[in-house]
Amino acid sequence: MAAAGVAALVLSGCAGLAKPPGGRGRALDPRTAGQNYFACLRANHLQVSQRGRVGLQVGQPPDGAMIVFEPTAGIAEGQQIEAKAQGAEVIGAALLYPNHTPGSELTLIENCLGQGVKEPKE
Repeated sequence: MAAAGVAALVLSGCAGLAKPPGGRGRALDPRTAGQNYFACLRANHLQVSQRGRVGLQVGQPPDGAMIVFEPTAGIAEGQQIEAKAQGAEVIGAALLYPNHTPGSELTLIENCLGQGVKEPKE
């Protein structure tokens, strides 16, 4: 009986190793998937570079705007409510840290980030 239990355990362990890895493919890049924010900023003649896995730097740090994308708009709003994104403006799933960006550039950035963002119904 004990030998049968050990054999079953060994066989189930081997079966687990033979299974292909699960998953649904690769994660989408929030900067370029759907609404391509990176392309929009470039089309508006703004100097923009990708930072990390979910960020965009517009202009040169520390004066240029920094954009960080959260997985959802709710998470971005929650970050702001919990004071984890102080100084950031929430636009959809994006946290926009304006730093010392001139107003004219900030308007272009906000317009790009606002593409596809639905206003809440009152």
